[in-house]
Amino acid sequence: MSTSSVLAPARATLIGCAILTGVSALAGMAPLIAVVEISRRLLAGDAGVWPVIWIALAALAVKQLGTFGAGVLTHLADIRVSFGIRRELLHKLRRLPLGWFTDRNSGTVKKTVEDDVAALHQLIAHSVVEVTAAAVPPVVAVGYLCTVDWRMALISLLPTVVGLILYRRAMAGAGTKYPEFMQWLTRLSGAAVEFVNGIAVVKAFGAPGVASRRFRDVSQNFARFFLDWARSTTRASVLAEILFSPPSVMVVVAGAGGVLTAAGELPLVSFIAFLVFGTVATTGLMTVLMSVHPLVTALAVARGIREVLDTAELPVPEHPVVPDPDTPGPVVRLRGVRFAYGETVALDGIDLDLERGTVTALVGPSGSGKSTLAKLLPRFDDPQQGSVELYGVDLRAIDQAELYRHVAFVFQDPALLRMSIRDNIRLARPDADDAAVRAAADKAQILARLDELPRGLDSVVGEDAELSGGERQRVSIARAILANRPVLVLDEATASADPENEARIQDALSEVARDRTVLVIAHRLSTIRGADQIVVLDAGRIVERGRHEDLLAREGLYARLWEHDRVGVQS
Repeated sequence: MSTSSVLAPARATLIGCAILTGVSALAGMAPLIAVVEISRRLLAGDAGVWPVIWIALAALAVKQLGTFGAGVLTHLADIRVSFGIRRELLHKLRRLPLGWFTDRNSGTVKKTVEDDVAALHQLIAHSVVEVTAAAVPPVVAVGYLCTVDWRMALISLLPTVVGLILYRRAMAGAGTKYPEFMQWLTRLSGAAVEFVNGIAVVKAFGAPGVASRRFRDVSQNFARFFLDWARSTTRASVLAEILFSPPSVMVVVAGAGGVLTAAGELPLVSFIAFLVFGTVATTGLMTVLMSVHPLVTALAVARGIREVLDTAELPVPEHPVVPDPDTPGPVVRLRGVRFAYGETVALDGIDLDLERGTVTALVGPSGSGKSTLAKLLPRFDDPQQGSVELYGVDLRAIDQAELYRHVAFVFQDPALLRMSIRDNIRLARPDADDAAVRAAADKAQILARLDELPRGLDSVVGEDAELSGGERQRVSIARAILANRPVLVLDEATASADPENEARIQDALSEVARDRTVLVIAHRLSTIRGADQIVVLDAGRIVERGRHEDLLAREGLYARLWEHDRVGVQS
């Protein structure tokens, strides 16, 4: 995929800097030309060499200023492009469906936003300047030497030609494994993130080695792959670098040039020109060749960034419809809903109504599709077949901002941002006054704990607001209470809570669910005994529905889940 749009903001700057660097590189060759010209004049008995020296010094000044200016401009362009790409990526990630994230771990996302964008630094800030500065002198030197003596020019290029053949052979073997190398980097990044996220838990249970095992295994496998890759290219690469080295070229030039000069076939001044310019070609060529790998890497990550930016988003309605809460009928209606993650079908043929002011509980074995169904209601994804309607309007026809004025969601893992507790609670209502925030926190059973913090509601999460998982969950529930949405989705909100916090969270949820239409994923079946409707899912299909007593009487899947839940509680 083309990288042009990723680099578009820097294109004009890079072209200008390439031209400036090329001119600077030409100016940097003035001292070499001066050496040849001074030799010619001295051999001819002309002592007027100072004008040549002054011109060479002036050219050096031009070279230094040009190189410095090009470097400053490319670094400024890099800052501008990196900032713009990160901002665009963050906007993009916010608009992508949740299914995109379930297919990728946090390490992959982090690599795209941080590591890949950082890799563009080499391409924008360095590669253009360095490659141009390295490529111009060899081209000019070879062209100049060909005009001096084409035979000697061919002889002086012999080590370079042989070295290129060997280098190409080495790189051909390396190139076939480059895609695998990038895959290993992604795996390593993902394993590192998993290691950091899981180390606290395993340390608490006295098994710190478990946390590092996957990271260690991935690291060792990557090291073995990389060593095998390096061994396959080492011999040819070393021979190529020996041939490219200035001593190798100098031996060939001095030997051949000395013979030709002694035989009267090559003037002494021309011999000096070859001694001076002969190594320029290989020195610059090595720089160009060494720049190829980081350049290819930068272009690859630029394509990866472009692919993320081109990922399909949830479609935005061209003419959005505003749902009317007074529309008769169910508040939420699902008809013929089918959803799959790739080849894995998560939901199939789902028909479900959520009546006004009722509580509907989703239960079922792990992997039965509960969370997938719940996440369709706030439109974290769209079904591949069927429809999800709010007040009779398909969610795909409702503007996202309008949808979130009707639907709130309390996640299983409470997400608090690095800002004050007050701002976290009023995330959906930034204009809410302090009294409203405190009232919401009080209803969520968390106000007393927040008042104990060093700065109360002004305490910042991650700084002076250290909260337990259950306390963080109650803050997120306070956020939902303050948002005051008529439809509420609860995704196993008590799943990771201890008994004391679970009781407080249940009280808070009872408050937030009052007079609302609620869809809840049940972690413990005892918490949803009073639900108006219990929907039992298995393998993505609704297999039972009804009230608690009716489902127990049927002695089906719900009854077995209930018995298992009771045994788990008693044990």
